Parts: sequence; C-alpha cells; structure tokens
Amino acid sequence: MVIFVLLSALTKASHAAANPPSRAENRLKFRNYLIFMIIFWASFTKSRKLRIFVKAATANLGDGGAMLDDSRPLSIVDVQPLPALLAEPRANRILNTNEAARALFDLRARDTRLSDVLISGAAEMAVYLDAVSHFGRYIGRALQFHGSEGATLRLQTYGVQLTDDQVLLSFLDLDDLDRRTHETEQEAHHKGGLMQWQNIYGFFREVEAQNHLILEAAGEGIYGINAQGQATFVNRAAQEMLGWSADDLIGRELHPIIHHKHLNGEHFPAHRCPIYASFRRDETTRVDDDVFWRKDGKPIMVEYVSTPIYDHNVLAGAVVIFRDVTERRENERKLREALDEVKELKEKLEQENEYLLTEIRSARSQTGIVGVSPAIKSLNIQIDLAAQSNAHVLVSGPPGSGKSMTVSAIHEASSRHHRPLVRINCSETNAEVLEAELFGYRRGAFAGASRDRTGKLMMANNGTLHLDEISDLSKDIQARLHDVLQSGRFQRMGSSAESTVSLHVVATTSRDLSAEVRAGRFRQDLYFMLNMFSIRCEPLSERPADIPYLAKHFLDRTTRRLRLPKTRMTRANIDVLNQYGWPGNVRELENVIERAAILAQGGRLEFDFHLSGSSPEAGSDVVLTNEELRALERKNLENALARAKGKVSGSHGAAAMLGIASTTMYSKIKSFEIDPAEFK
Repeated sequence: MVIFVLLSALTKASHAAANPPSRAENRLKFRNYLIFMIIFWASFTKSRKLRIFVKAATANLGDGGAMLDDSRPLSIVDVQPLPALLAEPRANRILNTNEAARALFDLRARDTRLSDVLISGAAEMAVYLDAVSHFGRYIGRALQFHGSEGATLRLQTYGVQLTDDQVLLSFLDLDDLDRRTHETEQEAHHKGGLMQWQNIYGFFREVEAQNHLILEAAGEGIYGINAQGQATFVNRAAQEMLGWSADDLIGRELHPIIHHKHLNGEHFPAHRCPIYASFRRDETTRVDDDVFWRKDGKPIMVEYVSTPIYDHNVLAGAVVIFRDVTERRENERKLREALDEVKELKEKLEQENEYLLTEIRSARSQTGIVGVSPAIKSLNIQIDLAAQSNAHVLVSGPPGSGKSMTVSAIHEASSRHHRPLVRINCSETNAEVLEAELFGYRRGAFAGASRDRTGKLMMANNGTLHLDEISDLSKDIQARLHDVLQSGRFQRMGSSAESTVSLHVVATTSRDLSAEVRAGRFRQDLYFMLNMFSIRCEPLSERPADIPYLAKHFLDRTTRRLRLPKTRMTRANIDVLNQYGWPGNVRELENVIERAAILAQGGRLEFDFHLSGSSPEAGSDVVLTNEELRALERKNLENALARAKGKVSGSHGAAAMLGIASTTMYSKIKSFEIDPAEFK
C-alpha cells in the first residue's frame, strides 16, 4: 500500500514537472528524490517480483522517468547525504558523482574510470558486486579506494543494484566518522563538565552565601587580611567593636589603623605584630592580652587568634578572630585588687591574732593593778589621765616593777581598747630585723622576704603601740620613728607607697632616759615627743603594803591556771614575805608564790628565796653549801638574762650586768643548761 501511495505522488510530481512553471526545477528535484527513495527501499526488499514491479512503474512515468537514463544521472547521486557515485562496473565507467565524492576521491575529469579510484583487485570487486546483485544491496569494508594525494581511504561501502548494469555506490569515511564521533564525545564531555562546573559553582556560591550569613551573625569580631596586611572582609561584630565600617577598612592596611600602639601609648611596629607572623611566618598565633584602637581613639582590650590562609597552596593572608574583653579585664583587675586587699587584711588579722594570742599566753598580771599603797593609788590616777589624754606616754621603773601591766591598763582604759595593744621589744640585737618587724616589708624587699608582711606600726593603727626598752633603739630607727610620730606616715621596706597611721605610743624603759639623752645615745626630739606624759613604777621594796594583796592574787591565779588544790595564805606567810627585800620586784614575788604553790599541793606554803634569786643580807652569818651556792649563781644568771631580755653580749647584755666577759657568760649558761631564748 505504501508503494502505491508513493507511486501516485511520484506520478503527480512528474506531471507537474512537464509544465514549466517558475518552481518546476524544485518539483523536478522532489520527484527525483521520491523515485530514489522508492528504488532504494525496493532494493532492500527480498521480493524480486516487487522489485520488478517498482522498476516497471517508474519506467511508465513518461519523460520524468528519464532520471534513470544516462542523460539524467545527476539527480540520483546529488540527493545522497554521503559521497556517492553511479557506476557501470562491467564497462569500468563512473557515470556520475556528487560533490562529496569528487572531493573524497579528488576527481577532476568528467569521464573517470572506476579502476582509477579503486585499489582493490578485480576479484575483490567482483565478489562485492555479486553480493550486491544477489542481495540487491550490500554493505562492506573490504574494498579499498584512493583518496586525495594518493592516500588510502578507510571506507564503508554501501552498494545498491539499480539496474542490471548500474550500481549506486555510497561511501562512509570511517576516519571522518571517528573524528566526528570523537568531537561529539568531546562536546558532550565539555557540556557535561560545564554543567558540572555550573553545579559546583552554584554550590560554592550557596556555601559562600551561607558563610557570609554565619560571619555576619557571629558574636566575635572577624576580619581577613591579605599578604600586604590589607583588609579583605570585616564582619558586623568587628565593625561594631571597632567603630569602623567595612567600607572604611576594606582595601586598607589595618595595623596602622587599629593596632599601631600599645596601651601605654608606646608605638607598636608592624614587624613585631603577632598577626603579621601568621601570614609571613606561617604561624597560628593566640594572644590573650592585647589592645585594639577604635575609630574614636578609645582602646579596647582584646584576645584574638590569627590563622594563616592559603590560596592554591600559596600563603595568601590571615583570618583574625577577636573578642572585646575590656569589661572582663576591668572586672578581673577589680577582683585582683579586692583579693589583694582581702589577703592583706587577712594576713594583718592573722598576725594580729597571733600577736594577741602570744600576748595572752605571756601575760602575767595584766588583769588590773593590785595594791593599796599610796604609790599604787597615784599610779592608778596617772593611768586614767594618760588614757584620757591620748598623749604619748613614757613609763619608767626598775625591771619587774609592773611597767608592762601599766601599759595594758592604759590601753584598756583608753578609747582605743577595741583595737589591739601591739608590743615590740626594742632590745633586738639585729637592727634590720627590728626595722622589718616595726615597719613591715614588701615581698622581695630583702633576701628571705618571700611574702608581704604587715609591720607592728600598721597593726597598731588606731590602737596602742608598746615600745618596750625604748632606750635600746638604734639611732637610725629612732629617726624614722620620730618622723612617723610627727607626720603619721611611713613606708614599708621595699615600697614607695606611703601608709597613714594613727598611733598612741606608750614607751617603757628601765634606765634613766634623760641620762641617755645627755650621753648622746638617745635622740632628744624623740625623748620630748615620748615624754609628754611620764609615769614612774616604784619598786616593790618601797611599797610593802601591797605584798599581801599581790601574794594572794598570784596564789589564786596559779591554783586556777595549774588546777592545783586550794592553798591558804597564812599570817606567818605574809610576815615571811614582808621580811624579804624583793630585789626582783613584783616578777620575783610572782615566781616565789608560783613555786611555793606547786610544791605545797594544797598543804602549807614554804618559800625558798634563795632559788628565787635573792641573796643573803650583808653581815649575816648564814653559811651556804656548795649546792646552795650553785643554785644561787644559777638564779643570779637567770635574773641577769631576764633583765637583759635574753641578751647575753653587748653593752646591755647580761654579761655586762654581771661584769664578766661574754665568753665566760656563755660558758656558765652552758654549764647550768640555761636557754637565753626563754627570757626574751
């Protein structure tokens, strides 16, 4: 049915071509094309009768069928998409060729023989033509042909039997096919790569957009710099912290703008900047304490991390992430100051407590002034006046006469009793130790000063300072003490800061301080400053009326403190005590009573004055044994050490009091196994 339709269309086209309208040529070409398609399709059919039918039908088309004649061969090959030629193999003639075939085989002459382009032999050609004749059409690659410049062509030959004598040969250039296939594959690959690159580019654009949102949302300041130190991007947090906009900074070198000087105003050169080390020495740098400068000129304390960045394995710059820690640093500073102050107050309190505990443990008769003699009554009046006047006081009297007790009574009766009474022994052998104890020191002020220490002056601030044996102060310390009492200010050792104090000084001495001033051993100005109010403690031998009261007081206190059985003080005991001269004053009386109470154990009290340090009266006929003499010598040594406050050598030492050499004194101390430290 398809054949009849095609033939009918072909007939109409033939009749239309017989008339010569303006488009006759086009119609003729269309007719020839249909004829070729019919013949070409029929040649591939297996029905020989159908092929004969098609041949007869095309022959009856009139003059239009002349396209198959020798006079009209061009129309067949011209419509071929491939290089094609119409040949008569038996006559070895090429009847017609299309333009593609002429270019392929480099055909210039109109009449060309088939053998001129054929390389294969006649036998191979005969085999191929038999296959075409038998099958009506045949495709093969066995035949070889000449190309331009004598090249051998790789061709796939399509043969179609048109008539018994004519064969239509079409050629597919396999090299050209390979080239086109390769180009097609390359083009497809290129298109695929382009699409993939577009996808990747879109992905990175999306990642970049997301990263930009993350950078803008970050709370830390973030900026990037290139290898020249110029800003490449600045996020919003960095702009807010620095006060600069991104337009102000991008493209400009940042170090001279935000990092050009230290907090103290000192210039900060760029080659020393840790950030520059990131992209110049390939180092990741972390800095916890630095400063950036805002646009308004104000500094901000920052901590930052600078990390190098790379572009195709080339160090291209750095990314800096920083945060403003100004408020945190200020809070840390205030906290450190508060902690230092707390530490200083804690140390001061601990030292005060330690001192107070020491004073309490060493206290003997500081519970009050005991006695009824006129001397004690006068002393009580003077204590009240000294406490009310708040003037510096000088208390004098022989050792053991109650000077320390008098100082305590003055302090307790004054308005400063809520603050500590601080005592310092001025007879220290080492002036440097005494200076450190009196004024205090900072850590590192001298070798061994491992921590800050508060001096006794500061500990006695708003309280009372007891300077015991003031006459033993060195001239240098006397001068510094005078300045403190006059100005109310002093400096700790190793410190340039001045401290202000309010002091009530009560000085005690066993010597005639006015005589020391005349001898030039004591500063006159300090003597006048301390002697605003003078109190004299009389020796116990000059106030015998107080002995019974003192003895009863010491006995009761000893039995309570040592938890001894209660012991009674008889009239006979009082008479014995009144008959003794008490060269050691109240301290000696206390020692005698304490020893007697321990030995009595609730029984009768018996006093041993020889062991207490007494000596037989002049002119007595008492005979002492060698053991008693050694006991008397031991007690004499102990009394001398007690009066010298444990000091052995020197002008105020025990050896000088006894009139013996210090080496002899040390030998005696060693012989009697006495520890001078117990008397300090």
